[in-house]
Amino acid sequence: MSTAFLQQDNLPSTLRNVVVLRYLKQQQKLFRRGEQATAVFIVKTGRLKILRPTDSGKNLLQETVTKGHILAENALIEDFYPYTAIAEVPSQVIAYPKQVLLFSFREYPELAQEFIILLSQKIQNLQHRLEWRNIRAAQERVLVYLNHLAQHNHQSTLAILDYPLKEVAAELGLTPETLSRALTRLEQEGKITRFANYITLHHPKIINKK
Repeated sequence: MSTAFLQQDNLPSTLRNVVVLRYLKQQQKLFRRGEQATAVFIVKTGRLKILRPTDSGKNLLQETVTKGHILAENALIEDFYPYTAIAEVPSQVIAYPKQVLLFSFREYPELAQEFIILLSQKIQNLQHRLEWRNIRAAQERVLVYLNHLAQHNHQSTLAILDYPLKEVAAELGLTPETLSRALTRLEQEGKITRFANYITLHHPKIINKK
């Protein structure tokens, strides 16, 4: 994970002097869709959810953003935020004013490279989500997802679930009821064992499907 943007002391002084650390309470909005896009953000601690409205007027969970990941990168090319960002838990985010950030990219190419790494990580995460949703069988989709979590945390058999199953279901494109049934069947088949905040995989060699 790229860390330059998380360590403010490593930033050029022109950018370091204007970045702001914002503290968000649970369910507090960082910004709303349609508001003036003045900054790009990186999550320092906590977790935020990104919501987009559907044609029916409901809010659709687009993604969940966790520590070290970027959000509102659209601000660099758009005048208004295209979605709403809400803290799911008490969180801290670092705000980078977009005009100063763009100036810093021109003056410090290595900073632009760090930003590209962050964007690449985000694209990779989105690709994973698309791959999961292309798996038709709910049980298989869930098992591939759990395997991904274990690999992401450098574990072979341990998938840590640090946010509610409702949000996991939304990320996988499943209803909470379907996710619950899939987990129950996987446990009954001896493929997983569930605990409060983590799941042990008994078949850890599943490969992410594309």
